[in-house]
Amino acid sequence: MEDKSVASDLSAFHIDLEQLKRNWRWLDAKSAPHCRTASVVKANAYGHGMFATTQSLIDAGCNIFCVATMDEAIQLRRFLDSTDTDHSKPEIICFDGLQAYELDSYYQYQIIPALKQVSEIETARDYARKINRIFPVWLQLDTGMNRLGISAAELEIWLDSTIASYSGALDIKAVMSHLSCSDMPSHHANEHHRIRFLEMSKYTPSLPLSLSASHGILLNNAYHFDITRPGIALYGYQDSPNADFACQPILQWIAPILQIRSIKKGEQVGYGADFTADKQMRIATIGAGYADGYRRALQACGKINLGGNICKPVGRISMDSFVIDVTDISETDLNKTSQVCLLGTHYSASDMAFDLSTISYEVLTSLGTRPKRVYS
Repeated sequence: MEDKSVASDLSAFHIDLEQLKRNWRWLDAKSAPHCRTASVVKANAYGHGMFATTQSLIDAGCNIFCVATMDEAIQLRRFLDSTDTDHSKPEIICFDGLQAYELDSYYQYQIIPALKQVSEIETARDYARKINRIFPVWLQLDTGMNRLGISAAELEIWLDSTIASYSGALDIKAVMSHLSCSDMPSHHANEHHRIRFLEMSKYTPSLPLSLSASHGILLNNAYHFDITRPGIALYGYQDSPNADFACQPILQWIAPILQIRSIKKGEQVGYGADFTADKQMRIATIGAGYADGYRRALQACGKINLGGNICKPVGRISMDSFVIDVTDISETDLNKTSQVCLLGTHYSASDMAFDLSTISYEVLTSLGTRPKRVYS
C-alpha cells in the first residue's frame, strides 16, 4: 500500500478584514442617509472573531456594536479599553437586557442594556436613583415576533402615564424592535411589524428608532428609521432573494492534507466501515473534523477544493479529520499543494447551509475555536 505523509500547517479560517470594511460601508450607504449603522458582533462576530472584526469596523467608521450577552459585552469593552485608538468610545448594546446581579458592571464597562420588560425598566430606574447616576438604556419592543420585548399592551398601560417619572433616572438612547420575516421581502409580517413599531413608538416620542437588521436594510428605507443593525450581511451573506447585494463573504476555511494513500478494491474507510472501495482508489486525509465545525452530515454532500479540483468525502467525518477521494487528481496537482479549501468561493456557507437544510448563520456560528483565525 502506497502511503505518503504531507507536512502542512494547521486548519485555519482566513478572514479578509478589508472586505469586511467594504461590506460595512456598502450597508451604511444602503441605509437611509440620516441613519447610523451599527454592527452586530455577537456569537464571536458570527464565528469570525469579535475583537479583530470590531477593530476593523471601528476603522471603517462604525461606533455602535451589538452583542447578545453581558459576558460578550464585557469581553468587548475590555478589549477596546486595551487598545490605543483615536476614535471616541464606541457604544456597546447588550440585547439580553438587564441582569440584576450585574448592575454595577453596566457602569463599570459602559454597557447599554436593551431593556425587554417592565421589571427591567423598574430595576434600572431604582438602581440609578440609588447611586444617583443616569442609566443609559435602549428599550426593546415586541412588535409581533413574540420573542423578546415589551408588548403593546404593557407599553400603553404602563409607559403612557409613568415614562415622565423616569426622565431623571434613565437616559433612553434608542427604541428597538426586530422583524421576523425580513428575509422574505413580500411577507405581510414585515409591514405589520413596521406599522406596529410606529404605533408603539408614539409613547416614546423624539427618541431614535431601530427596526432593521441585515435583511431589513435590503427591504427599503421605510424600515431603516434612525439606526440599522446589520449582522450576517457584514460577513457577506444574506438569505433573501435580493439582487441588490454587493457584500462578499470574508472567510475562507483552509485545512491541511495530513496523508495520501492508495487503497485496493474492497478495502474500507473510516468509522463504522460504511464506505467500501469499489475499485482501487487514492484517498487523502484532511486535518479538520466535526470538532472544528465540519459537520458529520457533510459526508454526503461536502465539496472540497484541492487545487481547483472538487473532491467528495468518503467514509464518516471524524472529530479531527476526514477522508476525501483524490483518485482522479493527477500526481502533479497533488504535489502542488498541501492544503484544501473547505469553505470559499467554490462552496460558500450558504451552499453548505442549503446542503445541510439549515441557514448560513448556523454554519458560521458553529465554526470551532480550535482552528486559527488568520486576518489580512
